Amino acid sequence: MELDRIVLVALVNRRGEVLLRSRDQVSTVRANRWSLPGGGAERDESAETAAVRLVREQTSLSVDSPLRSAWWGRLTSPRAEVRLFAASTKATTADLPFDPVPGALSRFGGYVLEFVPGAEVLSGRSFTPASGFVLPNFLGSGLYRELTTVTDPDKLV
Repeated sequence: MELDRIVLVALVNRRGEVLLRSRDQVSTVRANRWSLPGGGAERDESAETAAVRLVREQTSLSVDSPLRSAWWGRLTSPRAEVRLFAASTKATTADLPFDPVPGALSRFGGYVLEFVPGAEVLSGRSFTPASGFVLPNFLGSGLYRELTTVTDPDKLV
């Protein structure tokens, strides 16, 4: 049996904020759960191509700096091969799109989008299984610390 391929992207801005998205309470899939941008890779699509596509589709943002491999492995629930990429971004909350919905939340495609300070990411949020698995280790990693100190994401090697 072929495993699903899940690709996640941790976009980190120079303030150390990580872009998260949340499905609202009317979602038929994992309502009120937070996650990193990401999802399923197409059958013949590379993980890197899927990462860039999914970020664009789910947030309208571009991945403008190199994707860095942050984690790869298998999960048992859901049964999937998961790939976590991380990238620096110049984006901030001011760059997030808004659906034409009244209120102060950044919304795009039925998701709430938010850049969350790294120290607050794991505070009181329920995550999808894959994002919940990879985020604690990523936030404690040297790669996360490196991405928070990038002053020009275009110069990231």
